[in-house]
Amino acid sequence: MYVALRPTQHTIDIVAALRGKWHGAYALCHCPAHDDRKPSLSIRQGHKGILVHCFAGCEPQDVLREIARPPAGGRPNVQTSGTYAAQSRGNPRRLWESGVPVSGTLGAKYLTGRHLPVDLPDIRFHPRCPLGPKPRTRYLPALLIALREGLELKAVQRIFLDADTARYSVKMLLGRPGRATWRAGGSARTLALAEGFEDAAAFTKLTRIPCWAALGAERLPRLRLPDDLDHLILAPDYDRAGRFAARKAKAVYRRPGLTIETHYPRPFKDWAAINERLVERDWPTTKASGRLSFLSHTSDS
Repeated sequence: MYVALRPTQHTIDIVAALRGKWHGAYALCHCPAHDDRKPSLSIRQGHKGILVHCFAGCEPQDVLREIARPPAGGRPNVQTSGTYAAQSRGNPRRLWESGVPVSGTLGAKYLTGRHLPVDLPDIRFHPRCPLGPKPRTRYLPALLIALREGLELKAVQRIFLDADTARYSVKMLLGRPGRATWRAGGSARTLALAEGFEDAAAFTKLTRIPCWAALGAERLPRLRLPDDLDHLILAPDYDRAGRFAARKAKAVYRRPGLTIETHYPRPFKDWAAINERLVERDWPTTKASGRLSFLSHTSDS
């Protein structure tokens, strides 16, 4: 039986700074990890601190990092109003246009380290990408991922990279994604949907089926799909959130003439992980027969 914990004063202060509103044992707040005009962050008291869940898809560690980062004044970093939100809405296109091709950059090193192609569509690299609102803005190397609805750029995911190791340190979304996606392999009558950018790229690499990235399990049922789609493959993470999102997406996208199936990267958590393991084992993923065998072993049906 779940027993709600009484919030500590520290938790109450965080909720107040995030302009949150309490609903019994939890509060709904403006998420500091993305441009959040409508509260999408749930906060409740845990045994060892606050428990957070962003319904827009931000990773809990990214939300907690933003909350914990102190500004010059020493208070918790919870600024999400006015200047910060307007800056987030105005920056995606300008940031995207200031990016450079990925080949030969730290971004290429990151992709190679994840066993993903360097020539993926709609990605760029920024050597000094801004992170955080003024006056605490830092400038770090980042891989830029374009999210589009139709042809319109709606948002940019920034994958900030360590300058020495090329491993990512944090992922942040800039803009308002709406129903937008990142698209690996373009559009086709058969299409897959995955959660993360790396997962979508890995799925397309493994199967040669175009796969779009929702950027978050919660966004999987909220995307704009092609009208002429015949076959939809849901490829969420193999966890509780992924299974819930897949069931909801299947109900949302169901229509006459559209076949929907679900594949999980079992026994791994996500498609990027299974891709890395298969590369290590030199698994033959490029043959059609191998592709069909691969999908049959990951089917939910």
